[in-house]
Amino acid sequence: MFYKIGALVSNNRRFIPFTVTAALAMVAYTIGAYFYEAMRDPQIFLNLFRTSPYLLISAIGSTLVIISGGIDLSVSGVVALTTVASAALLRDDWNPWTVMLLMLVMGMSLGAVMGVFITYLKVQPFIATLACMWFARGLCFFISDDAIPINNRIYRILGQTKILIPGMSDVVTKQGAFITPLVVLGLLFLIAAIYIAHYTRFGRTIYAMGGSEPSARLMGLPVNQTKVMVYVFNGFCSGLAGIVYSIYVMSGHGLYARTFEMDVIASVVMGGTMLTGGVGYVFGTLFGVLVTGITQTLIQFNGQLSSWWTSIVVGLLMLVFIGVQSLLVVQNTRRLAAKRLESQSKATAVSEMQPASLKGGLLGGWKGMRPRNRQVMLFGIAAVLVMLVGAFILNGAQRSSQGLTTASPQDTSLACEFKLLRQEQAEKLVKDGAVIAYERNGGPACIDELYAIYPDGRITGDDGVNQIEKQVTSEEIEQLLEGISARGWFTDEMYDTWHTPCGQCYVYFINISYQGQDKAVQAVDGGTDAPANYWQVVSFINGTIPKFSPAP
Repeated sequence: MFYKIGALVSNNRRFIPFTVTAALAMVAYTIGAYFYEAMRDPQIFLNLFRTSPYLLISAIGSTLVIISGGIDLSVSGVVALTTVASAALLRDDWNPWTVMLLMLVMGMSLGAVMGVFITYLKVQPFIATLACMWFARGLCFFISDDAIPINNRIYRILGQTKILIPGMSDVVTKQGAFITPLVVLGLLFLIAAIYIAHYTRFGRTIYAMGGSEPSARLMGLPVNQTKVMVYVFNGFCSGLAGIVYSIYVMSGHGLYARTFEMDVIASVVMGGTMLTGGVGYVFGTLFGVLVTGITQTLIQFNGQLSSWWTSIVVGLLMLVFIGVQSLLVVQNTRRLAAKRLESQSKATAVSEMQPASLKGGLLGGWKGMRPRNRQVMLFGIAAVLVMLVGAFILNGAQRSSQGLTTASPQDTSLACEFKLLRQEQAEKLVKDGAVIAYERNGGPACIDELYAIYPDGRITGDDGVNQIEKQVTSEEIEQLLEGISARGWFTDEMYDTWHTPCGQCYVYFINISYQGQDKAVQAVDGGTDAPANYWQVVSFINGTIPKFSPAP
């Protein structure tokens, strides 16, 4: 039985990274659903797709670039430039469809420039695309230093229309599990990309280039044209991802999509595409994106770890997958060498004389590595483990110094008991003159805080036991309200969301009165169903209000 399994793995080595990623995604979500009841809600799973279509689209383009043997670091800059440029044009009342078309043309043009530099001027892809990233990011601030809100009906329809899932929703009340048109767009684009990669001459040429560019040239394939077109296609993907991102956040800013290129590359690598080129599957990139989303969701539901742990976990997984790829490359190289030896000797006994290190899949690749390389890899793994242990220790020490307790997901004795929102009290504060009433309760420290922010700059807070007060200028409050209004607070894009809070999650209720408008919205963290701009508003308010001292 083990021999058959080994033979199956040995004959399908190229599927190993993809299979591992798919299994990892399913296992991780299953574990999360076991520990956190809210993750059993179908909407939480669908939110993995709702919050990542722009990442999927951009990762698809980068998949083809990496398969061709190149790399593209410009995606974050192009995405940010697309959000700013489209927001600026929409602010000037341009037709939204014309704006979208211009953004796609802009992305393709930048891709063409990079492709020409890389192909004909022999500039290294890393340098050419890095320069384009900074060029695009600089253009963002040339257009506007501040965020530009988007208030366009077409964008709102594309971003907020609910497509109800049959069997999981009520068509009459329009409640239940749903996705948005952006999810449909991302999945359709994935299907189209799979067809392009595997069933067209363009796609087959990309694989041939990545496997061996000199061999592809000897076969008479149009290598130069294909290489340029790969970057043009990725520019198209970056432009489309920027459009989707701007619809998702309903604004444009030069600081958007920072380090986005690393998220894209990580998703591609975890999806089974080898950085050496020539090997990879577009469909696998979908699972790479899902692994990133599941990791973020698990950390949010945990409620005890910083959001930076998403980057730590994804970075660690990326290192693991790169290590597996290296072992596969070594093993494949030795296997090909053995075949050449066999063909030269023309003796059937040669295969029996091969050393054991030429067989055995990953183990054979490990044995086939030079001793020094094995020492370096072991040292690298040990260093990563030491850093992880150190990060856990520092995180625990920091939480202890803040008076926070750490609890396992199943330790309900340390989980906060949800308190009813003080909505009536918040509404009374607004009636008495406050422009913002902000309540949050729950979290690792089991807080229940209600703040009132007044137009003259006075800020008061009440946690049920203690009171706190802070004074800022009226200009700061006006800027705060303008920023919140620019995030679409008084539009349909800001709406109530609710799911059962995890034991360490925060529940928020915000009531804002500004320029004759009044609106209250509630949300729960630990999920991805709330509008993206809601968390920006929370961040704005958290940066303004005073902080209660942690309990001794």
